[in-house]
Amino acid sequence: MAEMYTRSILTGVREVRFEQVPIPEPGPTQALIRVHACALCTWEQRVYAGVERDYYPLLGGHEVAGVLVKAGERVLTQARPGDRVVAAMLPRCGQCVSCRRGLDNLCDNAQTNGPGHAPAGPGGLSEYVLVEDYQLYPVYNDGVPFEELCLAEPLACVLRSVKKAAVQPADNVVVIGAGIMGLLHLTLAQRRGARVIVSEPNSVRAEVARALGATAIIDPTREDFVRRAQELTGQGPDVIFCTAGIPEVIEQAVRAVGKGGRVMMYASVHPRGSRITVDPNLFHCREITLTGTMSQSREDFLQAVSLLSNRIVDVRPLVSAVYPLSQLQDALEAAISPDTYRVVVSMQVKNPGRYDHETKPGKPQGACL
Repeated sequence: MAEMYTRSILTGVREVRFEQVPIPEPGPTQALIRVHACALCTWEQRVYAGVERDYYPLLGGHEVAGVLVKAGERVLTQARPGDRVVAAMLPRCGQCVSCRRGLDNLCDNAQTNGPGHAPAGPGGLSEYVLVEDYQLYPVYNDGVPFEELCLAEPLACVLRSVKKAAVQPADNVVVIGAGIMGLLHLTLAQRRGARVIVSEPNSVRAEVARALGATAIIDPTREDFVRRAQELTGQGPDVIFCTAGIPEVIEQAVRAVGKGGRVMMYASVHPRGSRITVDPNLFHCREITLTGTMSQSREDFLQAVSLLSNRIVDVRPLVSAVYPLSQLQDALEAAISPDTYRVVVSMQVKNPGRYDHETKPGKPQGACL
């Protein structure tokens, strides 16, 4: 009789179901991972909360770290059974036009499932997960916990955003939103030598950003964002990252950015189909760019794993709480709360609690979205 494992399924609005299924045998180009930690991305949060309802039933979980159990005979990897690994769960077919153009982060065949289909999805919110060989990334440092390594995926996405924005030393950068993605933008832009300003109306979140190195804070509910951003930077920011998916925020960013500047749409906007209104002459007269990024490339992911495993980027203050898989529904409720950063589901803990980390001086114990 086949050995069984537990996996979770998001079946509807605020509905979670568990089921026992046989542990799969990896095919020639596949690897079986025993999941140790899986972080709850905003995508799973939106599906759980009913903001996006086109994915039920969903096998959620794509921010995964664990241990390699078994690899297929054609898998080319330096990892061996028992080694720590991180999985990049984004499907990349390698054959579509997007993949062949070097845009495998936008793979034409990467869609999950639509309504009425059998459960599908990345499946990281389970005790085991089966991945393709190209999704497997070895970890060469045993000192970094799985609860941090699983943040490689969001870090890789932010890496792509910062690289596409071409942030340069001494650039004036504004990050709109002090959630986890905003703070990762803050951290990476600083590492490129930029001066970073954060726009955030929540005073607690603003103080988190200040503690992590923001040179100034804009409160858009009390100040005119466009005027203040231009005052703080002289002729306007060189780069503005929109990590809050609000149409009005994007419109303000386009008006505020300096000549030759870049406005980066990092966050998706909901409901889908929303519109923005901007004066097209701003693009003509000031040569500004409005663009965005989606997911990450394999290079981005490789770099993110290295940054985390060597603690070049320290994400400990961004892990708010850890829950066991059996309390996934509670974990999702905590994740959609405005007073958490990343909530992690760990297969190693029995009871929920705050992440037990040693916070660096000057960095807050608390974390807010």
